Order: sequence, then structure tokens, then C-alpha cells
Amino acid sequence: MKNLEIIAFFKNKIGDMLKTSLLINPSSAGGRALESRRKIESCLNELGIEYIINITKSLNHMQETIKNNLSSGFDNFIAVGGDGTLHHMTNMLAGSNKRVGIIPLGSGNDISTNLGIPSGIEDCCRIIKNGKIKNLDLGVINDKYYYICIAGAGFDSEVTDLANSTRFPLKGSSKYTYAVYKTLLTFRSKEFTFSYNGQVKKFNGMMIAASNMPSYGGGMKITPDASPFDGLLDICIIKKMSKFHFISEFPKIFQGKHTDDPHVEIFRTSEIRIESNYNFSVFADGEFICKLPASFKIAPVKLNFIVP
Repeated sequence: MKNLEIIAFFKNKIGDMLKTSLLINPSSAGGRALESRRKIESCLNELGIEYIINITKSLNHMQETIKNNLSSGFDNFIAVGGDGTLHHMTNMLAGSNKRVGIIPLGSGNDISTNLGIPSGIEDCCRIIKNGKIKNLDLGVINDKYYYICIAGAGFDSEVTDLANSTRFPLKGSSKYTYAVYKTLLTFRSKEFTFSYNGQVKKFNGMMIAASNMPSYGGGMKITPDASPFDGLLDICIIKKMSKFHFISEFPKIFQGKHTDDPHVEIFRTSEIRIESNYNFSVFADGEFICKLPASFKIAPVKLNFIVP
């Protein structure tokens, strides 16, 4: 065998030996993740992957399951669900030598999209089999809560709260677009204060986001150049604007073309503190974290992620 063939042979053998724990969120995408169990098992069996499937009953149950799997020597931890499932798994495994991956069966799936992970179950299982790893930076809120994608406060957190609670059968960008326009009906701009790199600034506006990836909310590219590999957060500020102007500019966010608007400011920093005269919630990866004020920083190369 040639040298490259030998290397590939041993990589495949190592991949075969890795034990894989899959955690299915039965509520993801209205139960689609749970409905896909048999197809996932068939694909994993065909590829010869040693695995166990866990159906999570609650956040506490997920955390206990991960702890038990850690003590049992599992190497791969795969979220079968959406960004929220992956968010909570990451907070258990950040900084460890374990490998984290996803079969994206949630409603938004922005993290997988940002990492170029396809939506097909067969493709995702092959990615797990191949075992290619990239070391991701993570965001950290108040030195305690990790996030993979984007954290925000202001208009976007009000939107996320509504999107998470709506009973309409909407998914992905449709759900968030509905929440955006409904929130806009009653939202009023607020005063924010933020400090970074020794500077303290104020603005009257709609929101501020601290991003580790380009998009959230089902494909809204709020910070189109953000990267989980550069050791920095991309901060996006949206200042006060008329509702008519917001409605006319909003569709541009899905292509990341809103950044030329004079009401939008984007800059990079490794750390920032955000306050407001309003008690805004902070959401990260679509999950409620805390209320403002809050501190955000980057944690470089903190997560081993399985990628194509």
C-alpha cells in the first residue's frame, strides 16, 4: 500500500473504533427528529458505526445522559435536533477532548448551515463516519454560558422569544420572519451602553448582537463575515430607524446586504459588556441565557466539531 493509502486505512479504523452517543430531542421540529430514528439507525448500521441512541426527556435528563456516556468512554456526541439541542450539549462538552456533531433536524439549523453540514441524514452519518474535526471558537456569556453561533439582546431577543413560543406551524426563516414583523408592531428603540477595548459608548437603537458565526434566525446573515476560527466576536449594532425603513431593509439581511445601511454598525472585538435602560433578555443559539447587563467574550478553539 502507498503511504496515503496506509494513512487512510488507519484513519478509517480509528473512526470505526470511536463510540458514538446520539441524543435525540423528541420535540425538535414538531417531532421530526424522533420520527427519523429508524432511518438514522439504518444508516449508522450500514456504515458500521458503534453507537447508542438516547431519547432526551428534559434538559436535566440530557445532562445526566451526557455525564453517563462520558464515564462510559464515548468519543462522539451527536445532537439529533436543532441549535438548542446542540447548545446545551456544547455547554457540557466545551473544553473536553470529545467530538461534537449534529444531524440537523430542528426548525432553524443555523449552526449546521454555517458549518456547511448538509441536512440529509445519510450525508450526516457519512460525515460522522469520516470523523473530520475542526476546532471551533465559542462565545462565553458572563464567564459561564457557552454559545456556538450568535447571542443578542434587544429587538432580536424579543423576536426569538416570540418565535420560540408561537404555536403557528411555521419553520425556519418563515417562523422568524413572522416574529420579526409582529414584534415590530409594538417595539420601541431603547438606549444601550457597551464597553470594549477601554471604550464606553452609547446608542439609541434596536439591538446589539455578539456573533461567532454569520447567520441565525433561520438564515438571517446579521454578521456575514463572522467566523468561529478567527478568535474574535463580530458585533452588530442596529441603531434607531423608522419602521418603514426597517421593513424596506429587512429582506436584505438574508443576503447579508444590510451592512451598508447607515443605521448598521459592525466591528470586531474579543470581549464586550452590554447594558441597557430596558430589561432585555439575552438569547444565544435561540436559548434564553440571562437578562442584561451581560458580558461577552471569545473562548478560542474550545470545541472539537465533526464537519464535512
